[in-house]
Amino acid sequence: MVGRKMVRHIVSWNFREEIPEEKRTEVRQELSRRFPALVGKIPGLIKAEVGIPPLSSSNCDMALYCEIEDEKSLYIYQEHPEHQAVAAVVKAHFHKRRCVDMLS
Repeated sequence: MVGRKMVRHIVSWNFREEIPEEKRTEVRQELSRRFPALVGKIPGLIKAEVGIPPLSSSNCDMALYCEIEDEKSLYIYQEHPEHQAVAAVVKAHFHKRRCVDMLS
């Protein structure tokens, strides 16, 4: 659409230190299923991809890349109950959240 720009939403996290390795593997697998499953459930969410495992050159434990129709849809995504349910898993296991939202 004319005048509307897509949003690229990129987030990364580090596990909380007390999360054991076997739990980290389980959480990574769960989130690598649950984030992409949001596409089609949340209006405006075009793509959701979890980056695991990161390369050894990385300084984060997991990353999320999303393509969202426009800035208005970003706010719908963030507040949507389906996203909030997945975000609860993230908040329980990760800290040091970093995020960048870019128009393209």
